[in-house]
Amino acid sequence: MEINLSSSPLMRLLFLTLAVFSFHLGHSQHWYKGNLHTHSLWSDGDDYPEMIMDWYKNNGYHFVGLSDHNTFQEGEKWVNVPRVPERRRTFERYLRTFGPDWVQYKKGPNDSLKVRLKNLSEYRSYFDEAGKFLILKSEEVSTSYDSKPIHINMTNVQSLIRPQRGNSVAEVMQNNIDLLVAQRRQTGQPMFPHINHPNFYYAITAEDLMQLRHERFFEVHNGHPLVNNYGDAKREGTESMWDKINTHFVHQGRPLMYGLATDDSHNYQFFGLEYSNTGRGWVMVNAPSLAPRSIIEAMEAGRFYATTGVELASLHQTLTSFSFRIKTEPDISYTIQLIGLKKGKEKAEILREFKGTEASYTLADDDLWVRAKIISSKAKYNPYSAGELETAWIQPIAHLQVPETNPNVVPLPNAHAHNDYEQSRPLWDALDQGFTSIEADVYLINDSLFVSHERPSFNNPANTLENLYLKPLAERIRQNNGLVYPNYKGPVYLMIDFKTEAESTYKALDKLLQSYRGILTSYKGNTPTKGAVTVFISGNRPIVTLQKSKTRLAAVDGRPADLGKKLSPELMPVVSDNYNNHLTWRGKDEIPPEQFQKLQALVQRVHKEGKKLRLWACPEDPAVWAKLREAGADFISTDQLELAKEFLKK
Repeated sequence: MEINLSSSPLMRLLFLTLAVFSFHLGHSQHWYKGNLHTHSLWSDGDDYPEMIMDWYKNNGYHFVGLSDHNTFQEGEKWVNVPRVPERRRTFERYLRTFGPDWVQYKKGPNDSLKVRLKNLSEYRSYFDEAGKFLILKSEEVSTSYDSKPIHINMTNVQSLIRPQRGNSVAEVMQNNIDLLVAQRRQTGQPMFPHINHPNFYYAITAEDLMQLRHERFFEVHNGHPLVNNYGDAKREGTESMWDKINTHFVHQGRPLMYGLATDDSHNYQFFGLEYSNTGRGWVMVNAPSLAPRSIIEAMEAGRFYATTGVELASLHQTLTSFSFRIKTEPDISYTIQLIGLKKGKEKAEILREFKGTEASYTLADDDLWVRAKIISSKAKYNPYSAGELETAWIQPIAHLQVPETNPNVVPLPNAHAHNDYEQSRPLWDALDQGFTSIEADVYLINDSLFVSHERPSFNNPANTLENLYLKPLAERIRQNNGLVYPNYKGPVYLMIDFKTEAESTYKALDKLLQSYRGILTSYKGNTPTKGAVTVFISGNRPIVTLQKSKTRLAAVDGRPADLGKKLSPELMPVVSDNYNNHLTWRGKDEIPPEQFQKLQALVQRVHKEGKKLRLWACPEDPAVWAKLREAGADFISTDQLELAKEFLKK
């Protein structure tokens, strides 16, 4: 149901009470203003990076991604300054602002002039200020397919990504996104891609975007004059695309796509509809701190809104509700639209439209997803398009949807989804590939278990162990009459890797698992009663506590050092270790005989005790997997789900 809170004093008091209550339940709100799409003379912008950062910092922004095309601001680069009045004035402003001790330039014959562009590493310290301003290292990967321009921003990327090609628009995008995903996994640094201006020359369709994995963001509003945000008589605008994408994603059990507003600024000297200027679109992010991990995790949780000018006094979001109050301006009115998709409908619609300054919405049972849009009566200064009004977009919320079981999936008893939560669709991607062992790392925070590789910067309820794994597993098992896979009665494992202290984390896990006893393997002493899912604990392991438990709902992951200690396979069904503790072979040439013998010996020791062997951090290479299988290793532990499926099906 939705409530317009702008008319009734009683409802205003209720809204304030709820807002205060929400404030104390969650984190205090820290709003950071940012632009994620910006260009300088390092590519096709027309000003120096320091001048651009100076403008953003002086105009109330807290973070900026300087995203030049296919380059970082690194290395030696000199630019010619033509004898054109506006270009010389740009240089003179730069010299006047930063001084001759900073600006490096050379004058030559015939009044020629060259200027050395500063590296990010040189000018970052001039602007970065704790809690006040942050530059995010970024790149706009610019490539194409069949003459269609395809541009993807990579935010907080650490190593330059070389543009990739492919055999379709979607494949080109995916090939570039996959490189960022691999870099994020390798470095442990937070970073994300976002699709830029899909209607730039109408290169990218909603159908293209629906095919993508690991893509959570696209530009619903871009300030460049050639990007066709609103479409035309034959082609849809970006908002319509957004709604179609999320309708598709919800039915797939995929995380929602979020909409960004950006400047895509190139022009800093001339202003007007024909130029790509600053101040046309930005995001407001509610994050615990002004740091890359904090900003990115907040955005991935949808804790932000996109805007071309409308600002909010407050915004409170849960998994199934939002409420907001507009920061009003005198003599300005606001139209609020609640846009969503109802069950049984194929297209999104405006569920309600009204004048007001505050509103709330809680998902009804027949809602699939809902978002809000706020349209001001105030004309946008220096707009992207003539007649544009200041607008804001609240990110969508959705009910948890369990996708239908694919009847053609073949369960793979030897497939382990390493760090499954880092897949594009946690749990569902693994199940759609037939994996029978799934891994989730957890942190105990305030009595709740949150799934994450690194300790999260804030507590996102979407990422609890219950919401990400246990609830959807229970629903899938209900759909399949008590089984994870129809007609498959072999074991399906959920490996939970404790990243926090063993005993307290286990206490919280045991309490949580009691609510899911009906789908889990349970134990009285070492006597199991088989369930659809068998849980075992890795990481910081409470081995002694589990040994002493008269009843339990979890087993424990072993290590080679645990062999020979008379720990039963009912207590310790799997033994795991780092591949690199045993082998140095990376799949090139033949495996050295002594290494293969060492591997066989380990397998034999594990199997002698009735346990299964899993080696993590092994090379993602079918040549290596083949030798693991030949030696008798039980699990292929991998991030590459499709590759492993094809290997194991042979």
